[in-house]
Amino acid sequence: MPHREESPLDREFNPDQYVDFPDGFPTVALETISLAKLLVDKDPAEEERVFEACKGRGFFYLELAGCEAGDTIVQGADRVAAVAEDVFKLPLEEKLTYQFSMGSGSLDGYKFAGATLADKSGTRDTAEFFNVGKNEMIVPEDQMKKKWPEVIMASKPLFKDYIEAAHGIGLSILGILANKMGVDPAEFNKRHRIEEQSGDHVRLTRGPPRDKEELPEIQTPSHTDFGTITILMNWLGGLQVWSESARKAELLNHEPDVPGEWLWVKPKKGCAIINLGDAAVKFTNGVLCAGRHRVIPAPGVQGKYPRYSVVYFVRPENAAIMKQLRGPGIPDGPEEERDITAAEWIKRQATGLGIQFKN
Repeated sequence: MPHREESPLDREFNPDQYVDFPDGFPTVALETISLAKLLVDKDPAEEERVFEACKGRGFFYLELAGCEAGDTIVQGADRVAAVAEDVFKLPLEEKLTYQFSMGSGSLDGYKFAGATLADKSGTRDTAEFFNVGKNEMIVPEDQMKKKWPEVIMASKPLFKDYIEAAHGIGLSILGILANKMGVDPAEFNKRHRIEEQSGDHVRLTRGPPRDKEELPEIQTPSHTDFGTITILMNWLGGLQVWSESARKAELLNHEPDVPGEWLWVKPKKGCAIINLGDAAVKFTNGVLCAGRHRVIPAPGVQGKYPRYSVVYFVRPENAAIMKQLRGPGIPDGPEEERDITAAEWIKRQATGLGIQFKN
């Protein structure tokens, strides 16, 4: 029998078919920052806007047009999401062979739906993740240390390009924030060197279509990110942010620490969604904010589609000590009783979030 070419209509991930985000849901108003104005124009006004956004909510849209790194993310995200669909179509038994391993000290690999507690009552999450490690994808194949699905290995050059662009964007934003606080950008750079071992990865995520009309059905529980800065590409609604932002570096009980409400973040074509994490709060003693967020299925008619997202996490390298930076724009504050490395920090944060690891 001749082989039938796969049609785009055969694919779950098919953003050309998605309907618009529906009206009638409370949404958050986020600033839209131009990456080209930051990287190409070196626009002081745009730099001030990104600093204010990061001091305030810790979330903003990043318009990607007009520069090479942004083009790489826009074009690459669709291709990476298509790879994600192929990964999640693998048999569960095969995916489980790549499951997170606590003993490895790494979050690379597969998380099955239901591995994470979504709330204090013990409700299980409904999303699958596959974390594709930065340190594996940027080195030659003969230097890789882990086994990966064939579909990921076939797209290794794609992941390498995507990781290098996303990492560079993250560090560029952190450098701007450092300057605004009177800190040498090298202080961020030397804690986030791309070639050093770290918890950085591309997270491929699939959330199932909505089972029922009632809200919420939690795919990813309420949390602040562990790392320093996050670059998210998504195509459907589902991301929600808490209306008040967090200035604490450890919020591990699934509950916001201040009163507020959940607000939807509408996807914006041609834009990444950027948010800061706990490490940015820690390094700056609360000058910068981590946005508390969660993911539920998309609202309204959008909820009939599986929800794919592609996330890149910039995290401190494993050996970095989690102490606040020093500068005129960062107030002095209490430190940990002992030095704690980023590797310890990530493991502690992940365990606190309720992730179950394979021993």
